[in-house]
Amino acid sequence: MKNQQPPSSPEQVSPNVGDEGFQSPEDQSSGSGSMFPPEADSRRAVRSIFVASGLLLIGICVAVVAQYLAPDFDHQNANLIGIGAVGLTAVYLLFSIYRVDWRAGHRFRLPGLLVALLIGFVVLFRFDGFSGEMLPIFKSRFAAGESFVLESVKQSDERSESGTGTSASQEKQPAFDSPQFLGPARNGVISERLFQVPMDPAEVEVVWDHGIGQGWSSFSVSGGFAVTLEQRDDQECLSCYRIADGGLEWMTQHEGLHHNTLGGTGPRSTPTIDQGKVYATTATGHLWCVTLEEGNVVWSQDLLSIAGWNQVEFEAAAPWGYAPSPLIVDNLCIVPLGGPRESSDAFSLIAFDRENGDIRWKGGDDQLSYASPMLMTFDGDRHVVSVNEKTVSGHRLTDGKTLWSFDWPGSTNTGATCASALPVPGGRVLVGKGYGGGSALVQVHRSDSGWSTEDVWRSNRVLKTKFTHANVRDQVAFGISNGSLQAVDLTEPSVFWTQPRRQRSEEGHSILVDDVLVVQDEQGDLVFVNASLADYEELLRLDALNSKTWNIPTVAGRYVLVRNDRQAICYRMPPIESDAIDVNLPEKR
Repeated sequence: MKNQQPPSSPEQVSPNVGDEGFQSPEDQSSGSGSMFPPEADSRRAVRSIFVASGLLLIGICVAVVAQYLAPDFDHQNANLIGIGAVGLTAVYLLFSIYRVDWRAGHRFRLPGLLVALLIGFVVLFRFDGFSGEMLPIFKSRFAAGESFVLESVKQSDERSESGTGTSASQEKQPAFDSPQFLGPARNGVISERLFQVPMDPAEVEVVWDHGIGQGWSSFSVSGGFAVTLEQRDDQECLSCYRIADGGLEWMTQHEGLHHNTLGGTGPRSTPTIDQGKVYATTATGHLWCVTLEEGNVVWSQDLLSIAGWNQVEFEAAAPWGYAPSPLIVDNLCIVPLGGPRESSDAFSLIAFDRENGDIRWKGGDDQLSYASPMLMTFDGDRHVVSVNEKTVSGHRLTDGKTLWSFDWPGSTNTGATCASALPVPGGRVLVGKGYGGGSALVQVHRSDSGWSTEDVWRSNRVLKTKFTHANVRDQVAFGISNGSLQAVDLTEPSVFWTQPRRQRSEEGHSILVDDVLVVQDEQGDLVFVNASLADYEELLRLDALNSKTWNIPTVAGRYVLVRNDRQAICYRMPPIESDAIDVNLPEKR
């Protein structure tokens, strides 16, 4: 009798030994591989591609619906929902295609194609951060106009040798001044407009346009000089530029660096200029007082050290860095402080002597937010109003004692509050918040028993000011809500009009100048809008900055200064009557 070959002998197996669909009995018995015939297994794999394609279509539909509903809830959340839905289903489709390729013996075809596409993308484009609505930004590596030259610091001996300088303190023209955060009145409103809004962008003069260091600080203007904060390498810099020609007059530096992948690099706050001195805070919590004329340091303080933080601990609590701008009132320099929650040194606010930097008082017990303190008057008394992490509080000016507070939920390391409180006629306070938060109008009362607050209204449908602030005129507020400029009746609240979706400013900023809104679009355009209640009316759009802009525009007389984290421009608008307001700007030194 002939000996039979064992079943596992090569003579008994299928000739297609390379068929990936074939599974040996040993493989089957060990639980690996498919239990189905190759044809059935292949059909299942192909069917999975159709299923994955259907899921991708569903994901796309989810993204479309989210975008359709975004104006009513939140564009950032809509973007995250869309990216998640499309991204996850696209990955599943690619995995299904790879399974079919793997069974057909093309194990490296799809991975190779994806790697080639990724390499090509990286060669052609660079990552440029995230938008204010959490969309990744990519820029061409070969695009023109992406490189800007930074102004260099003049040496003091060169200035003195020239002999042509005019003191920064001489011939100040108040019509040009915008000396602090949100303008002269620190409320985003300038009562008098000294410029005409032309129909033709060519009628707007570009005084200068050059590079600037990283950061989201804005300009403060006094006496023909514009002061701002910027990051240069590992130095946080307080910089003074001449409005006349954009030259760098002086720069004071402090070693420090803040970076956040979502929030970018560099300082966030805006300097305050008062009585010939500049007060400024950096993203790492360094507080300066320097002279406006020369930039000489008068005094400085380390806010993180006072609060009992190191930078790592601070950035865990406030990932987007220190952002509040100093409030100067009477003899005080007031800034938010914060601190470790378990620390007895954690206070909402701290006040320094404006002349020598000595600590005068600390007040409040809530964690800091990214908002700046404001000065408001209620029933004849001046209060320092602070938007904190979870509350809004009013403090006595003389000693920082908390007089009143109300809840304003937030979290400094997640759904943060950036918008400061704003005064509304009648002893009321307006606060706003992004991330779907909305706004609230609160009445502040005084009685025999002390101070109290009462909600006039709260709404999650109007003035969802994320990075920006409303501009209040009487009982009307203009502001960028969920990325679209709005005009809102504060008595109800109700919306007069909302900026059309195709013209959205996204997470930009606005300043109200009499009857015109000066709007800094997040994409870089500078837009002039009629501040009427009838409808949104765009008067002029300038193609200004060419990248993401989270900096507030500065209006000083006829001059409009804009900047972002790489470029700064000074515009001069046409006069209403004459060029008289252009006189007395300091000459180039």
